[in-house]
Amino acid sequence: MTPALRAGLLGVAIGLALADSSVVTLALPDVLAQFHVGITTVAWVLTSYNLTLAVLAVPAAYVVRRRPRAGFAVGVLVFAGASLACGLAPSFAALATARCVQAAGGALLVVAALALLSETTGSDARAARIWVLAGVLGAALGPTAGGVVTQVLGWRAIFLVQVPVALALLVVLRGLVARPLPAPAGRPHLGANAALLLLSGGLVAALFLLVLLLVDGWFMSPAAAGVVVTVMPLSATAMSPGMRTATGIVLVAGGLTGLALLPHAGWQWTIAPQVLVGVGVGLALAALTERAVSGRAEQVVHGGWTLAARHAGVVLGLVLLAPVLTNALQRNQDDAVRSGTAAVLDSRIPPLDKLRLAQDVLQQVQAAKAEGKLPKVSQAFAGRPHDAANLDLLAALEDQLQRAVTNAFSAPFLLAAALALFALVPAALSRWTPL
Repeated sequence: MTPALRAGLLGVAIGLALADSSVVTLALPDVLAQFHVGITTVAWVLTSYNLTLAVLAVPAAYVVRRRPRAGFAVGVLVFAGASLACGLAPSFAALATARCVQAAGGALLVVAALALLSETTGSDARAARIWVLAGVLGAALGPTAGGVVTQVLGWRAIFLVQVPVALALLVVLRGLVARPLPAPAGRPHLGANAALLLLSGGLVAALFLLVLLLVDGWFMSPAAAGVVVTVMPLSATAMSPGMRTATGIVLVAGGLTGLALLPHAGWQWTIAPQVLVGVGVGLALAALTERAVSGRAEQVVHGGWTLAARHAGVVLGLVLLAPVLTNALQRNQDDAVRSGTAAVLDSRIPPLDKLRLAQDVLQQVQAAKAEGKLPKVSQAFAGRPHDAANLDLLAALEDQLQRAVTNAFSAPFLLAAALALFALVPAALSRWTPL
């Protein structure tokens, strides 16, 4: 196997493991529907993976620093086995538990791959660049891949298809003898890692809240939403990490602010803010990660620190943003019900139909609220005449609901923008310079 091919396969392994931090985002509505849990609870499909990865990344790096070949093999096997368990999970608790085990395997896999890349390329700097790029692409493309697979095969297939892919990656170990790395690791780069934590926390809004808005709020299909959110990774890969990190952080915050101020419901309005976020990620995330890893003794250990910082930021973002979103949805949904009631009373349908329809709409809203979902008012019109009066009223009610949902996402997007902007503080205090 040529070094270039081996490095490429190691990059695929890194991308696969880090994609799982966000790959189920577009499948969350389906998971929520199957296991009958609320929005805050279903977020633990993401939180459990990222939290475990954040906690175990540094210990995993110390474990594999001398035997990265064995660490990679164990990581792949644990990751594949846990992926199978996720795909077959009979309950939400089983799914969340399997996600924790999957993250443990992913931590071993990702940090061991950094050491193997150094051995394969013969250059710590080049290995760090490949490691960073694979991680950024994996995390950014995760929602897109998960959305397409969910649409075509169902959410369980997201995990099941990873099993053979992960096991096939063991071929990279053939003929490879990794060198031990006995040098002292030294202190982590606190400024860069703190900036990564805050920036990653803000990016949760782009990777998690945006897809929820598209799928659960505006009722797009997972596959279509996956296509829309490819704007961010495409914008990110077009940028050079050698440009100023501060510019990237400001662009991420600006893009998130743009998502908070959408003038109307509709995926088209998300494109420009996504471009800003993607360009900002390309400028800042890769540069900060390389700065924390490159040129430092025991690169694999510092890779573990950056991995821990990034995923701790994801957990921070989920913990902060999910309750804000839940409260805002409830508040704006109540406002939408009042506006919808007025629309029903002002409509041109017969008076007795107004009362029955108002009751049916209210039942849909209450049932959806009890399940932690957003209501589909079209179900209240099932069996009713498709005349102009009913169609106009349905359009008015759906417009009220989408307007309320879009407004509800404003507060968490603004909070995410502030979180990302705070990354400027540790970045400045660390006295970084452009790479």
